[in-house]
Amino acid sequence: MEKPVFADKFDWHGCEVVEFDPEKLGGRAAVKDSRVFADGILVNFESGMSVEELEENFGVEREAIEAILAFAASRQMMATA
Repeated sequence: MEKPVFADKFDWHGCEVVEFDPEKLGGRAAVKDSRVFADGILVNFESGMSVEELEENFGVEREAIEAILAFAASRQMMATA
């Protein structure tokens, strides 16, 4: 049986804290050195989680979270749209 392929909602190419590793999360955009979807950071932030809550719940460093949110803002990415 072939594995389903899921696409990222957003284009994270060019974000310095995001990697695309086919061995992790099927090659989807992930926070470097983690197994956390970049999309998940943005979606949860826009759903009301604070940076501190994201840091605590996902085990991702604050600097990486802030870089993802800044990248998303610079590209006018909106999870709620």
